[in-house]
Amino acid sequence: MSIYQFYQPPLYWQQFEDLAVELLREVYRLPDAQAFGRPGQAQYGVDVFGTSDEHGLIALQCKRMSDTDRNGNPYPGGAISSKFLFDAAEEIKRFPEKISYWILATTAKRDTAVQLYVQELNRRWRDEGFECKAIVWAWDDCVTHLNSFPDLQQRYYRDVIQIRSSRDLDEMIIETIAIAFHRRAFEAPLHIETWLEFEQALQDTHRALRTGTLVDRISRHIIRHTVGGWRRINDRDWKQRLKEIDADLSKLRDGFDLGRKDGTIEITNGYLDFSKDMEQARRLEELRNGCLTKLNSILRETDIDPIDLRE
Repeated sequence: MSIYQFYQPPLYWQQFEDLAVELLREVYRLPDAQAFGRPGQAQYGVDVFGTSDEHGLIALQCKRMSDTDRNGNPYPGGAISSKFLFDAAEEIKRFPEKISYWILATTAKRDTAVQLYVQELNRRWRDEGFECKAIVWAWDDCVTHLNSFPDLQQRYYRDVIQIRSSRDLDEMIIETIAIAFHRRAFEAPLHIETWLEFEQALQDTHRALRTGTLVDRISRHIIRHTVGGWRRINDRDWKQRLKEIDADLSKLRDGFDLGRKDGTIEITNGYLDFSKDMEQARRLEELRNGCLTKLNSILRETDIDPIDLRE
């Protein structure tokens, strides 16, 4: 029996285009499938194209959506409006060669409204005598194609394929969270922290905990992305403990925000100054260290090394 695997969409537009080239090549057996042009050139609504004796010229446009769900988790969603579809379809008519099929490939979920837009578009083209057929590949369709071609799975989703159980998935998410906590903001004494870097580190760590997305401190580029944050953990005990860490991080961030607003935490030469209320500093230190202690209790139950707690 075959196992159907779900895949997250690529993080970047260029990655999605590269995958689209390979999907078009495999699904329609187009050995010459390739990206069309480059950014800044007139592309007539075409990002990828290829030809075959059986199908003629097939053109594909990529549309990567970047919406997030109500929990802040990146997911393959987002609306393809009728205006977007019909505007893109008008560009196709100006393509220098005759197109047999035009595919709109998107990371959006399959949507009955979009499917009906495509049916309407095909009717319009038929009435106009424009000999081209429109097709939409939602991310669900891309996943179906990926499951049909093991070589593509291996090439683009090697790490995902290695996941064999819900525990493997849990540990991938927890590892991302652990990497996020391996930051100076959770290691150095508070009084030697610069406020701007500390505030950003707290935000980044909290984001990784909630979404599974970790960004580089300097470049701000995404350096690691798993399928979700603590809400996607299957193990109920781990999930509950990570939920508690989430709540503690919220308290920690609120404590610093309040201290900055009421003046009990000052910035002296760019560094945090707690001299007005050392007891507050002690409470925040305990809260911060408590997050690490709770996380380490989970890490010790996995193959992931605990984070050193510095006194």
